[in-house]
Amino acid sequence: MRNLIISAILFAAVAVSAAPAKSEAIPEAVLVRAVAWDLSAKPATEKEWVDRVIAEVARAAKAGADIIVFPEGFADGRSLDAALEPVKAAAGKDRLVILAGSAFQEPGSDQAVSRARFLIAGSWQWMDKLDLTPAERARKPPLKPGMRLALLRFRGAVVAALPAYSLLKPEIAASLKKRGVQLVLVSAPADDALGSARLSRAAAGRAVELGAAVVIAPPLPEAPSLHLPVQKGFELAPQAPAGRDLRLPWKKLLDLRAKPDAAEARPFLDPSPYYQVEI
Repeated sequence: MRNLIISAILFAAVAVSAAPAKSEAIPEAVLVRAVAWDLSAKPATEKEWVDRVIAEVARAAKAGADIIVFPEGFADGRSLDAALEPVKAAAGKDRLVILAGSAFQEPGSDQAVSRARFLIAGSWQWMDKLDLTPAERARKPPLKPGMRLALLRFRGAVVAALPAYSLLKPEIAASLKKRGVQLVLVSAPADDALGSARLSRAAAGRAVELGAAVVIAPPLPEAPSLHLPVQKGFELAPQAPAGRDLRLPWKKLLDLRAKPDAAEARPFLDPSPYYQVEI
C-alpha cells in the first residue's frame, strides 16, 4: 500500500515539459564530472571537509564540466548545509551540482533523513531519499523516507538525480518514463562491489527502457559509467571513458523527443495497460 501511495505522489511531484523552450540553444555535447571520493580520508575538522568539497567543484568547473555529481555517502553523516554557499561560489553560473544525500539527524529531531542538494539555475533545491536500503531502515533511529521525486530542467532536458537504490525500483522507472526523462544521474556508494554490479546492470536496462542517458557517479572500475539509448544515431558499444569526465551527446538525446511520430523515437514513452492473467 505504501508503494502505491508513493507512486501516486511520484507522478504528481513535478510538472515539467518534455520539450525544450524554442528560444533555448541546445549544445551538441554536455560534460559530466563524476566525482571520485575517497571515504578512507577522514578530515580532522568540518572546515577541512568543506574545503575538500570546494576543491572538487572548482577543479571540475575549471575543466569545463557542465554537471558535477558527488557519490552517495560522500558527506559521511554530515549535514550539507556548511558547504552550500561555498560550493555555489565555486561552481559559478549555469552549472548543475549534485551533492548526494548522507544520513544525518537535525538537532532536536527524533528522526534522521538522507537529504540530497541540487544547485540549479543559481539556487539550491533538495530531495530526501525515497527508497531506503535494509541497512538504512535498520538504523537507530531509522531513516525517514522522502515522498517527492525531484525532476530538474537543465539546458532543455528533463533530468532526474537519484541515489543508487532508487534506480533499481520499477515504480521509479515508471515515473521517469511517464515524464520523458532524458538524463538520469545516479549517485552510487563507492565501496560496495555487489551493489555496483547490480547498479551497472540496471543502468544499462534503464537507458534502453527510458531512451535516456544514465550516468553513474563515481565511475565504476568494473563497468561503464555512462549508458546511452540504443537508438539510431547513437554509438551502440558500451561507453567506457578512461577518466571521470563523461561527454554526453546532448543534442541527440533531446532530438529523441523532437520527433513524436518517429517509430524508433518514443516507444518507451507509451506503456501499455496489460491485464494480468494466469495461464
